[in-house]
Amino acid sequence: MSEFGLQNSLGRSGELPPPDKCDVSNMTRLIDYGNKRAEWLSWYSFRKDDPNNIEGQIIAMTFLDLSYRVLTRPRGDMALGPDIAARSGILSHMLDQGYVANQILAIRRLLDTRKDVFSLRRLLDDIEANRGLITRENFVAYDGKPYDPEGWRSLPLSPLGQIWGIDAPEFFRFLRAKIRHEMFDKLSGVKPANRNRGDRIREEVFAKLRSSLTAAEPDKPVTLSHKFFAHAANMASRQSLTYTGVALKDIEAAHKAIISVERAITDDILFIEVAREVVAMTPLGFFQGLDRVYAHPEAVGQMQSHWDQLEIDRNKWKNAYEAELYA
Repeated sequence: MSEFGLQNSLGRSGELPPPDKCDVSNMTRLIDYGNKRAEWLSWYSFRKDDPNNIEGQIIAMTFLDLSYRVLTRPRGDMALGPDIAARSGILSHMLDQGYVANQILAIRRLLDTRKDVFSLRRLLDDIEANRGLITRENFVAYDGKPYDPEGWRSLPLSPLGQIWGIDAPEFFRFLRAKIRHEMFDKLSGVKPANRNRGDRIREEVFAKLRSSLTAAEPDKPVTLSHKFFAHAANMASRQSLTYTGVALKDIEAAHKAIISVERAITDDILFIEVAREVVAMTPLGFFQGLDRVYAHPEAVGQMQSHWDQLEIDRNKWKNAYEAELYA
């Protein structure tokens, strides 16, 4: 585990056995699939030193969304009175501005269709374009697992094997193959009795995932964000973004669609077999210090003086162009 409870993504692809050690009939296609799968996981997997990986983008987007919702909650809590820093106009303004800008950018990045970015939409499109590589035999046996999950029955049985059958530790690789076949049955729409090594994922699966991402496209949030920024100086209401036309439920719906497609790709289509939650583990003491005074009275006076000086400096800029323009 790394900071903020993130799973270490190393080992998701692992060291693969030589193709001739895998129970597949088409070695060339297996090699191409292995290379593509490694590339897809390199786009997706979280790495602390790379801010562009897809998983990291989703973790950051979710973390900042939850942080905003928690930090703004005291605005509407009048039980202890309105005299709290959380209801300060300038603080609320900055939080709201930052939240909307961050979320719109995060959503648009993940849905970017360009070929030179790491985005969820590009990942989906590239997997669909290479759908022919994801055959049943590659899906099940690309890493040396047996293609036939019933092969354990022809092997000598230990006492545990006699009791537990395929669930015995010695037959774990066959159990993994069985689980992969069952997943591919769902992806391909093929019944177990009709399984074939060349089965492929149904085109409808990709169509549905594309539709989900289209529904998550931030056209509505972007339009609403224009209204938000245009009216951001209005401090009349500070309990939510509703007064600006930016509804938190729209952001939440986009997140849900993105995460659903992310998990369909990684947990089902790529079958990475890594258990993890959507929200990273919160560090101990994460909210420590929020019960303290934001600034002492004398510091507030200094802040006002600093604002006044900044105002004077900026106001000089209105004529700064003349010396250079008319020299």
